[in-house]
Amino acid sequence: MSVVLRAYGTTFDVDAFLAGCTLPVCAVKRRGEPMFPASQPEGLRHERSGVHVVASDADFDAFPRQVAEATAFLRAEYEQLKRLTSWPGVDGVVLDFGIERREVAVQCDVLPPDLLRVVGELGLAIELSQYPVGDSHHGVAPGSGAQSE
Repeated sequence: MSVVLRAYGTTFDVDAFLAGCTLPVCAVKRRGEPMFPASQPEGLRHERSGVHVVASDADFDAFPRQVAEATAFLRAEYEQLKRLTSWPGVDGVVLDFGIERREVAVQCDVLPPDLLRVVGELGLAIELSQYPVGDSHHGVAPGSGAQSE
């Protein structure tokens, strides 16, 4: 999956939200639970609760397809996404595009008005996470770095 929508909040009751959720959730984070339960059960803990939702599974090098699929997803799931963005305790929702960092002097990736319009209506932020060319990035979810918990 290369486009993931993430919603987080310190008082976000993810289980209550999930009870009526029809979105394609791919990860659930609960405040206080270990970040790496299998390898470090006594290690770092999530400071916020959250859900990750698949918006596109287009490859990292298929940005135009990511944009088209994410736009279609946002329109098709508009009501569920409004429910998520207005859910009590949700502090923010980010649409994260995992894209390939190309070996060019300047990398330009354009977000079209149709996508920006629906993102704005929903109150989402956009993140472009660039992954190095040639690295084995398959299976790496956008936002899996330190900031996304």
